[in-house]
Amino acid sequence: MGLTARLTSSFHYLKFFFPLFLVSLSLYSLVHGLTPGWHLLWVIGGLVLLEFALGETEYNHDYQRPAVFVAMMYAYILLTLMLYLVFLWVLAFHFRGTDLLGLADAVYALTHTDMTEAHQGNSVASLLFYTLMVGTVGGAGAIGLGHELSHRTREPLATFIARVAGIPAAFTYYAIEHGPGHHITVATDDDSSTALRGESLYRYFLRTMPRDYRMAWDIETDRMRRLGLSKFSWKNRLLHGWAAEAALFLAVTWVSGFMGLLFFSLAALWTHFAYKLATYGQHYGITRVPGSEVKPHHAWDCANRFDFWLLAGGSRHTHHHLDGSVEFWNLENIPNAPRLRFGYLVTILAGTIPPLWYKLSTPQLIEWDEKWATPEERELADRANAKSGIPALEARSRQDDAAILYPESA
Repeated sequence: MGLTARLTSSFHYLKFFFPLFLVSLSLYSLVHGLTPGWHLLWVIGGLVLLEFALGETEYNHDYQRPAVFVAMMYAYILLTLMLYLVFLWVLAFHFRGTDLLGLADAVYALTHTDMTEAHQGNSVASLLFYTLMVGTVGGAGAIGLGHELSHRTREPLATFIARVAGIPAAFTYYAIEHGPGHHITVATDDDSSTALRGESLYRYFLRTMPRDYRMAWDIETDRMRRLGLSKFSWKNRLLHGWAAEAALFLAVTWVSGFMGLLFFSLAALWTHFAYKLATYGQHYGITRVPGSEVKPHHAWDCANRFDFWLLAGGSRHTHHHLDGSVEFWNLENIPNAPRLRFGYLVTILAGTIPPLWYKLSTPQLIEWDEKWATPEERELADRANAKSGIPALEARSRQDDAAILYPESA
């Protein structure tokens, strides 16, 4: 599908350990009670600059030691679960004054770090920062690398761990819904991960989050039906996940009270929002005839180097949708696929500001309609343009209608 580089140097593997560095840094910050304050803006700005500076690459990669990546994924999941445990300790200490599971004593014995002193004066602002940090970095374990593990359906342990990683974020449905749901319905009205044209990120989140759960329920109840079992059978994996989530959240309430539950739930909610923030840019406005073949133009691709390392290959989204079984390190650039105008970080930040998002995305959609859409998809796109509320897209729809009605003047 393009240029291929055979890679053996350790450096080429270490680049993918950036997420592991972030979760380790987050765990260190949580244990030591560190908050960045306004320095966080410098961190975000630095990441965006890296995205611009490193630019795009057309190379595909032939990694000779894939076991390194598998080990990295499992290490990230382990650190993610540790991060949630320390976060729960912080909440229990703040709201109940307890040393949950003797964790502070254990950490002091091993590192001479006094967690009780570090968190003695936590403010609400500090707790909110920890909540967003855990929801973002910990959620990346459940979504990003958990997503990769959920596609390893030939390995029951991998899919099980993907679901376990999703428990703290109330995300156990994801491993059930993602493959048989999103990958089958992508870019159609049935897909809960495709934003409509003119739909803001916030409306998209409120509309599709409940649909994720409904789709997961429909998939699992259909599986139960094919097995000749009740949808409430003990073999229903979705019920297993919900029971585990309920047990954890009850335990959170027990050890940290209702205020602790509030912050823990906010972290889970933020993880769901961050997930929608990513899928918003990956599929925004693309149309496909239901049941038709998924082709390269049915997802927005991104060739940015830094995003490929940071997101465990998630930026090469086109190839992922063409074959979900391909491991992230083997995902390739697809030459004949529509690409985002900017990297993922800029795209995500722009998505939070609807006027800016519409300004950046509208020319992309018009190009997609002209260059990529089939005649049937063009009809779907015209209908979506007419309902979008975006003047340039509405005008585009009227032009196409006029061309159909008066072909001689087109």
